[in-house]
Amino acid sequence: MTRLAVAVFLFSMAAIAISGPLTILQQAEQAIDEPPRPYEFGYEFGDGQGMNQHRRESSDGAGNVKGSYSYTDPYGIYRNVEYQADAGGYRAVIKSNEPGLSNQNAADATFIVEPPPPGAVLQQSLSSENVANAL
Repeated sequence: MTRLAVAVFLFSMAAIAISGPLTILQQAEQAIDEPPRPYEFGYEFGDGQGMNQHRRESSDGAGNVKGSYSYTDPYGIYRNVEYQADAGGYRAVIKSNEPGLSNQNAADATFIVEPPPPGAVLQQSLSSENVANAL
């Protein structure tokens, strides 16, 4: 078995030596620097049972982007984000009534928080009790 492995190795080396020098093919890659193009898109949908989502975004062709997206669940909990990105960076305004959020701004995001709807708070406490009882 060892002689066979040595023979295969020597045969492989001989085949490589006979084949001549290897040439490395270089593929030219050129970066295409195209200016930004204006665009606009959006969508909106819901499940018919109280859940709704939307997203919209547009660009002016100079690299400036504005947009928004939102989510509302059947209990009335929502999050709405309006954002813009330009030479000044990314900035967002987040309006929400999600439990646990506060009006504490972070980075370039401004939070505008309202209290959650009573039904959502009740649902959250019932879910917590179910988890505690399951443990």
